[in-house]
Amino acid sequence: MEQLHPLRSEHPSRRVTESRRWAFSIVLPAIAAVLLLTVLRVKLRGEEVPTILMAAVAVGFVAVILLGTRFLIRALREHRESEARFQQMASNIQEVFWMIDAESKKVLYANEAYETITGRSRQSLTDNPKSYEELIHPEERTHVLTKLEEATRTGQFNERFRIVNAHGEVHWVTVHGFPVRDTTGKIWRLVGTAQEITEQKRAEDQVEKNLAIAEAARAEAEALRKATLALTQDLHMDFVMDALLRSLEELIPYSCARVLVPEGGPHVLALGERLLPEPAKTSSRYRPGYPLTLIADKSPFLKRMLEDRKSVLIPDTKQEAEWQSFKGHSHLRSWLSVPLVASDEYLGFLSVGHADPNRYTQQHLRRCRIAGDSCRRGHPKRPPFCTGRYLRIGTTEAVGGSPQSGDCAGSS
Repeated sequence: MEQLHPLRSEHPSRRVTESRRWAFSIVLPAIAAVLLLTVLRVKLRGEEVPTILMAAVAVGFVAVILLGTRFLIRALREHRESEARFQQMASNIQEVFWMIDAESKKVLYANEAYETITGRSRQSLTDNPKSYEELIHPEERTHVLTKLEEATRTGQFNERFRIVNAHGEVHWVTVHGFPVRDTTGKIWRLVGTAQEITEQKRAEDQVEKNLAIAEAARAEAEALRKATLALTQDLHMDFVMDALLRSLEELIPYSCARVLVPEGGPHVLALGERLLPEPAKTSSRYRPGYPLTLIADKSPFLKRMLEDRKSVLIPDTKQEAEWQSFKGHSHLRSWLSVPLVASDEYLGFLSVGHADPNRYTQQHLRRCRIAGDSCRRGHPKRPPFCTGRYLRIGTTEAVGGSPQSGDCAGSS
């Protein structure tokens, strides 16, 4: 990197000298021209030109030639100095300074920062002025080149995109371009800068990620607060199940959610069920087949769930060999489940499914666990999950027997 020289202030006396030089450069050629005209007039009259006049004309023209040579040398020196100052600036800035032809899109100039950012030499641009296109990430190349084509007409180019340097590393850059117009107003060239912003982009992505995490945590906390409040307001089974599944909707997208509880033996009962979108309410809630009853002996998958008593996440149920034996769930493509436990007593499990595959992640599974825990915390002494043999949803009537009370699984 070249050393920048400090700018020198111009002394007032130097400005006066410059003014005198410019005046002298105008007066001297004028005198020489007057002398030349005088000689021509004398010649036209046929008179002899005085020697002293000829000498004055010769001296004048020699002076003009010397003065012109001096100005030419000075102009060349100032041009070199100006070019050197430009090179000093271009070599010391961190951004790529570039210039391309508006018609051919070929690079006319790029400073040393091009080599630093891209890992390619500037000679590669000399050999192939359009080789910069190969740097643009394949996924963004078409978009960027389209915008560059538009810039040749609009004169504006402002894009952020990825590049792949000579070492195969991906970097982010922000590029700004501006027009240079000819005397007719037509865009002749595009000039601009390119700055690497990889670290800035990472910081922005991290901030965005942190904000998303914070927002998710806030939404979870709010949903759990509502769920806990709802679960403590009413101990009726109907209300408890509905509150649990509705609060779950705010945490996890689903098509069908159920609370499945063992009745004893191979029988399993869905004490709570919620479908999205919700079906029309024209028919009675207690329709035939509601609540759903399953038999573990007829479903290897359900039997394994009851035996393992573990959280499960299945991104695509078509990859699960025994899934079709799971009654009432075969239409679901994504599924997750968490066990429900209170006072070390296994109550059953929460079943959550979606009609689309690959909808659930470990984050959704964690939220599902939190929702199940909120229900347990809402009823630490009397868990709301009572066996289906003794409670029908929303009533206290015995199923196939006389009313019972206090036979709640996991009660303490």
